[in-house]
Amino acid sequence: MSTPMIKRIGVGVVTVVVLGLLALLGRGKVSLDTNELLGTACAIPSRITAVPGAADTAPGGGGLRVVEQGAGVVLENTSTQFAYRIPVTAGSTQAEVPLLAPGQRTAVAGAGIVTFGPVVWLAPESLGGYTPVTATPVPGGVRYTSANCRALTSRGAVVLHRGGETGRILRSDELPAASVSCAPGERVLPPAVPLGDEVYPYCDLRPE
Repeated sequence: MSTPMIKRIGVGVVTVVVLGLLALLGRGKVSLDTNELLGTACAIPSRITAVPGAADTAPGGGGLRVVEQGAGVVLENTSTQFAYRIPVTAGSTQAEVPLLAPGQRTAVAGAGIVTFGPVVWLAPESLGGYTPVTATPVPGGVRYTSANCRALTSRGAVVLHRGGETGRILRSDELPAASVSCAPGERVLPPAVPLGDEVYPYCDLRPE
């Protein structure tokens, strides 16, 4: 077979492959995202279609409980499931905790009787390696640390101030979303928070 013939066959094959890819792209079958093409895309979902279930009890046992109350409330997820979109009422305060991992604690800036609304319970494997974002007061601000593969959406944070011999909660404050980082890696943001305080970031899966 002559060289010009081989070249023509090669060009024809490439053309067919390119046209096939364009057709698939037009139908939304192939992504141009490099990570997806290499099989390394972030698996943390940005949309959850599950519906809320029981208010404070997870499938298989365990659930949400109040660990501590004062001028603020500390909650804990005692189940093996993730609790997603947790409506919490503490006295006259209403809040929504975006996500709480198994065994994780968070806080709500309110005082009084605590009740939970319907919660979406998610199996850990459905969140693609998500880990909670942590926050530590440092000089001049708060250091936020995330090991997640993508940025989450900040919904603010709750700060608890303790005092007295028992370390009871004397005050609870809220930080606005713009002052809280849910991005991968470490980032220090103002405002300054007393070094002995506890900061509980609210980081959400979905962007809206």
